[in-house]
Amino acid sequence: MKEKIITKVDELMPSLIEDIKTVCNMDSRQDVPTADSPFGQRLTDCLNKALKLAKNLGFEVENVGNQVGIASYGPDSAEYIACVGHLDVVDINGVWKTDPFVCTEIDGTLYARGVLDNKGPIMSCLYALKTLVDLHYEFPIKVKIIFGTNEETGMEDMKWYFKDHEYPKLGFTPDCKYPVVYAERGRASYRISIDNEHIDELYKFMNSYILNQSDLALSLGVDYSDEEFGKNQVRKVEMFHEGNKSGITLVSSYPASYKLEALEKALRTNLSEHMELSLDSNIEPVYFPKDTYLIKCLEKAYETMMNEDGSAVTTTGGTYAKVVKNIVPFGPSFKGQKGIGHLPNEWMRICDIRANTQIYAYALYELMEGLK
Repeated sequence: MKEKIITKVDELMPSLIEDIKTVCNMDSRQDVPTADSPFGQRLTDCLNKALKLAKNLGFEVENVGNQVGIASYGPDSAEYIACVGHLDVVDINGVWKTDPFVCTEIDGTLYARGVLDNKGPIMSCLYALKTLVDLHYEFPIKVKIIFGTNEETGMEDMKWYFKDHEYPKLGFTPDCKYPVVYAERGRASYRISIDNEHIDELYKFMNSYILNQSDLALSLGVDYSDEEFGKNQVRKVEMFHEGNKSGITLVSSYPASYKLEALEKALRTNLSEHMELSLDSNIEPVYFPKDTYLIKCLEKAYETMMNEDGSAVTTTGGTYAKVVKNIVPFGPSFKGQKGIGHLPNEWMRICDIRANTQIYAYALYELMEGLK
């Protein structure tokens, strides 16, 4: 099957690149919501365009509330395998050498906002499915390519969709790195506040524990670590002034073994008597034992197509795996490719797009083979 997939993906590459350019040429930043477009008209237009491309490839498609799009193939089974990606993109920042919403090919590399995060990879998933269809593979279970529209600003699309729909049996999100990610850190957002009449205490706290500190987790006394994830990380410290209160917000990306009660107890240690600590939000860690069927299949898919070690890893980032049960992050970035998706001149090499599509096709094949 490996050689068949490689050959078929090569045949489909011109069409795939054209479709990636089509969706990347659309500005899909979140915009003013309307009654019909919860995340703005730009995202509704991009979602409908992606579904039109999927329909042109022969897939059944569905637009669910202009929030989530589905392209599917296979038997009418209640259970299904899913690839879950997103069409929304972060804002433009810095200086670009090309128009961020005109997908430009230079020396075998595509440049555009969203080409890596996450339009290119989710289109690779769509074409991975197309690869198996064109090879006349006998599907034992339905496969769905799920297009989201709110990953970058809250993941409210998937929270809303899965209130009324079944979670996938197995799947992955192509929105992180290789090899397969078996665990994601948790992400807790905290607020430290104080009445303005005691604001000097806030300034003293910041001078002692925040400013000019190279390791905020260490200075704040929350430098917990474990063997799988490494150290707890504290970042995104911002000041706020609201009415008669002032303070700071911060985010802790914490290992799965670090309990919130212990984290909060440690944070309170250095607060003055007038300072208050509150939890604004928390997204629980994602954790799959490394010997589970899903992880082993994705390890094998990576190793088969790349001829190198595919042992599962952890990540600091957060993906749809935080809110969609039974999926894990899997690609698209290879070793040495970090932070590209949110930087100016976001890029993805065509050779990597090809490799991604091959890996994803073999991953879907491997996942389905074990279900026969």
